[in-house]
Amino acid sequence: MTVPLAASTGTASFDQIAIVTGLVGLMYVALAVLLWRERTGHVTLVGRLADTIGRLDGVPRWAALTPYLHAVSLLSCAFGVWWDIAVHIDKGRDTGPFGTPAHYPIFFGILGVIVSGVLPIALARKPLPARTIKLSAGWRIPCSAALVTVCGTFALVGFPLDDVWHRLFGEDVTLWGPTHLLMIGGVVLSIFARLLASAEVEQLVGSNLRRRFQEVVAVGALLIAWDLFSTEFNYGVPQFPLVLQPILIVFGSALAFTVLRARRGRFSTFGALATYLIIRGGIAWAVDQPLGEILGHFPLLIVEAVLVELTALALGNKSRFRLGVVAGALIGTAGLLAEYGWSQVWMPIRWPASMLPSALGFGLVAGIGAGLVGAWLATRYAEVAGEVRAVPSVRRTHQLGAVGLIAVLGVVFFCVPRSADPGVSATISLERVATGAEPTAYVTVKVNPVDAAEGARWFEAMAWQGGGLELHPLQKVAEGVYRSEAPLPMYGKWKSMVRLHQGSRDLTAAWVYAPEDAAIQKPAIQVSDGQTVQFIGEQEVLRREERTDVPQWMWNGGYGLLAVVGLLEILGIAWLVGRGARGGRMRAEHLLASGDREKESA
Repeated sequence: MTVPLAASTGTASFDQIAIVTGLVGLMYVALAVLLWRERTGHVTLVGRLADTIGRLDGVPRWAALTPYLHAVSLLSCAFGVWWDIAVHIDKGRDTGPFGTPAHYPIFFGILGVIVSGVLPIALARKPLPARTIKLSAGWRIPCSAALVTVCGTFALVGFPLDDVWHRLFGEDVTLWGPTHLLMIGGVVLSIFARLLASAEVEQLVGSNLRRRFQEVVAVGALLIAWDLFSTEFNYGVPQFPLVLQPILIVFGSALAFTVLRARRGRFSTFGALATYLIIRGGIAWAVDQPLGEILGHFPLLIVEAVLVELTALALGNKSRFRLGVVAGALIGTAGLLAEYGWSQVWMPIRWPASMLPSALGFGLVAGIGAGLVGAWLATRYAEVAGEVRAVPSVRRTHQLGAVGLIAVLGVVFFCVPRSADPGVSATISLERVATGAEPTAYVTVKVNPVDAAEGARWFEAMAWQGGGLELHPLQKVAEGVYRSEAPLPMYGKWKSMVRLHQGSRDLTAAWVYAPEDAAIQKPAIQVSDGQTVQFIGEQEVLRREERTDVPQWMWNGGYGLLAVVGLLEILGIAWLVGRGARGGRMRAEHLLASGDREKESA
């Protein structure tokens, strides 16, 4: 079966393809020249800069530039993604990979991540960590450099694949599309490589205040980057079950805070928290105010940081896995309840109390699992840095880390699937407020059956992509009758609808207004006063541009490919971090044995 390519909505034109190809080509040519000159013993400007910064920071030349370039690249990517999503919510689809300015900081940020991995490969020279990767005779590179480069490459591949995806399936206006997750996931996972590089440097030259600060900032960056996965929830337009928002918060905070606190001293988590709040708040303000897009909300994570600190003060760092389990369990329960309270104050969609039992159950499992993964990473980073620990055994720690990862991924994958109950209809009444060229109206919804919205996780009137976002909860005025808190726009490019999230995973919606879209051959929709409409799968409404004539096996293949790439990245992190840890243990044992022999001879 042949599936024709979609219309050119959101796909790249020739000039955009030429721009991307040219920029990537120039970058790789420049990197190739740098690699050749450095490996043949020539003096380069980059090498001189690395030598200078290395002397000032007291680190090997291969580790001098990456921390700064990687941090700037991450900031560029994060800013671009939040800006880009806000543009899509406000204005709808773009005209291609560079149809909006927000794509440029994402693109250049990803290039920066790749460069920050290639630089230590080019500059690699003794001293090197105890365990490296051999590229050729006389050319060995740190494990962290290979990992950053691989993660950045996976992220960059997402750009052309995104265009192919749109041509095959139409434009999926969701953050959780396969190619979008590929780009974001590659950048997020590169932070674990950055923490590995910090441990490798510590193995060679020890630790000091500046390098510990860089590690704290890196964990703060991990909190910021992880919040990217929750962006649709934070903007108020999630396309997946609401229970995933608390799960993601628990997962990210338990993992990041455990990694840091299990390795560093008291109150270190507050440094990462401050980094997260300052930068995350700054990006939200910048997108909202100077750029004039919608405001992105975010979780506070304050209680989560306090819980990890209190757990560490009570239990100490002697058993990292005990710290991870207890702190993760507390974050999955008490921390989740704190974020529930915060959702009532500031989040665009307040978490309903009816969701708490399932959220706490899933949160507990996700928190413990994330704590185990964080403890595994902290243990391996400590070993890379030169720590010798006999209990628990290395094999036992691998088993605990694997159990934690399986628990977290199992919870996430169990909660992701959506369904749509076709048995709900509604009679729509429109109370006109403005008429003429820009009509608006309060929307009253009489649902059938009358209890269809009871206990709903959200039931709201929403309008987007017409120059802004409007979210208005539907207030109950009679049995089975609900009225929007404010009028909805029904003109221009606005897309107005009623959204209903029943039970744990039923997501449905009903149209109120949508303009004609000739580019995708969709007619105008205008519900008349007193008209009865059927609720349909929410995906059909929110993703109007998405094609419906593509066979299911192609969709499954796309998400299956994403799963394979994600698994490869996780395995790559596990292998390279584990490889570095083995080298660190061997070096530490050798130094310990040498010290014992010196004592005996004395």
